[in-house]
Amino acid sequence: MGPLATLAAGTIAKLAFDEFVKAGAGEAAKRSVGGAIELVKNLRGKIRAKFQGDAKAEKAIQAIEADGSQPALAELETYLKDAMDEDKTFATEIRQMAQQIINIQNQAIHGSRIYNNYGRDQINIEKIEGDPRIGGS
Repeated sequence: MGPLATLAAGTIAKLAFDEFVKAGAGEAAKRSVGGAIELVKNLRGKIRAKFQGDAKAEKAIQAIEADGSQPALAELETYLKDAMDEDKTFATEIRQMAQQIINIQNQAIHGSRIYNNYGRDQINIEKIEGDPRIGGS
């Protein structure tokens, strides 16, 4: 079981629809998604397409998009898990998309940090202030 298989339906649903769940989805949601806006839209579109014609899932998606409904998101997670269990190709595709989004978000969060490892000392260099000596005496 590879790392993609560990991405659960709940994680994927949250990635796709989280901007609707957050209060004030405008710029705050765009910043939290980092540079992955198009990927999130594509993931959401893929999920929407999968559930086209499924009245219950479509209703849950509409509730999430209309008012950020947490119960509807939980409901969609269940539908998504079932769809992923039934259609392995779909599951692989959306897991790959979700992993790309996570990678971009992590890069946006950690992109400005430099990590150097000198023996026993782990150094996080963002803004050096004071004496830059590291380690013992």
